[in-house]
Amino acid sequence: MTKKYLTDAHTTNKREFVENLYNHWATSYDKEITENNYATPNRVALILKNLISDKKTKILDYGCGTGLSGEALFKAGFKNVDGADPSEKMLQEARKKKIYASIVKLNLDTPTPIESGDYSIITAVGVMGPGAAPLELFDDIMSLLGPGGLFIFSFNDAALRVPKYLTKLNRYLRTNSAKLLFKEYGPHLPGIHLKAMVYVIKKNDF
Repeated sequence: MTKKYLTDAHTTNKREFVENLYNHWATSYDKEITENNYATPNRVALILKNLISDKKTKILDYGCGTGLSGEALFKAGFKNVDGADPSEKMLQEARKKKIYASIVKLNLDTPTPIESGDYSIITAVGVMGPGAAPLELFDDIMSLLGPGGLFIFSFNDAALRVPKYLTKLNRYLRTNSAKLLFKEYGPHLPGIHLKAMVYVIKKNDF
């Protein structure tokens, strides 16, 4: 019987446990997540399709995991998408899908190999929250965007219940470092009755 990891993923914030969990989860991740009707990747892809007319725009799918979000972007017509993730086991699954132009293995202990301004759009679908990537990642991603770059991300219900997540976002909006272009609350993992807010923010020029 295949071990289920979804509950564990929403009950820890310890980095070592999170990294270990996703490496062990990799081969059964798609099955378990799709069984719970993972909706956010398709929501993000539809939002981008409505916002961006140039399907050749260079996009980074940060925290791409096995490539479910990249797959949704690919099906929406975006073919110039790179994936990045710290879990090698997850990336092995993503490579099988052949949907990314290139894949970057992230090392959380060293600076990212990605240069600021390399991408016009960065997505982080289901990436930041309890049991996932730390909130500090928000600043890291914003630093990778050039002026006018778009950051599309989601906070699920578990993240929205923790004040620091919205505090982080609102700090960027209050200081005029970014502008909120769009937000939408909707299904995330209906199988476990979890919803998420999807945000699109634009990094302002200075």
